[in-house]
Amino acid sequence: MFNICFTSLPIVAYSLLEQHIPIDTLMSFPKLYMNVSDNAMLQLKPFLYWTCLGLFDGFVFFFGGYFLFVDASLEDNGKMAGNWSFGTMIFTVLVFTVTLKLALDTRFWTWLNHFVIWGSLAFYVFFSFFWGGILWPFLKHQRMYFVFAQLLSSVSTWLAIFLLIFISLFPEMIMIIFKNTKRKSHQVTRRLPSSGTSTVFMLSQTSSNHSFSE
Repeated sequence: MFNICFTSLPIVAYSLLEQHIPIDTLMSFPKLYMNVSDNAMLQLKPFLYWTCLGLFDGFVFFFGGYFLFVDASLEDNGKMAGNWSFGTMIFTVLVFTVTLKLALDTRFWTWLNHFVIWGSLAFYVFFSFFWGGILWPFLKHQRMYFVFAQLLSSVSTWLAIFLLIFISLFPEMIMIIFKNTKRKSHQVTRRLPSSGTSTVFMLSQTSSNHSFSE
């Protein structure tokens, strides 16, 4: 469900539509294609970055949710939250974090990107209410019945979800600010043979933080 229904379309749209560098710039500087030839971006540094980021997010999801959710009461009668409520909250944080992470990495926005990203989040919320709001006759155990609706009825759950999403995305936001600041300092200067003047092109760095020069 996670890969097929909730997170598959955003990454497909990203892989097909994303443009780190404008088309006109690529046409003027064909050597920029060398950066992605022969899997040049599949290096140890990006691999370690994404691995560490995944471990960090997993740590935040589980232990952050555990300490925020421990001894939490979702109802006025003092009834404690169970494993299904805890797991649903962690899964909700995971779906939103992964999708919003992709939104932060997207630089070339089209109507299709907006549709699949925000549509996937809306579909997850709709599906969770739908699956947990019906007594399915073919299921012997209705462990998810009304879990999602009950979860969102608690203000503390809303605060926990927003807090965990923010903490998980915070390193990425710092990296984006750092890359944007660094990118402004990188310029490619091309010497025009006819006039002898210089034309400066501001190139968007790729996600691997490569810089290009001529």
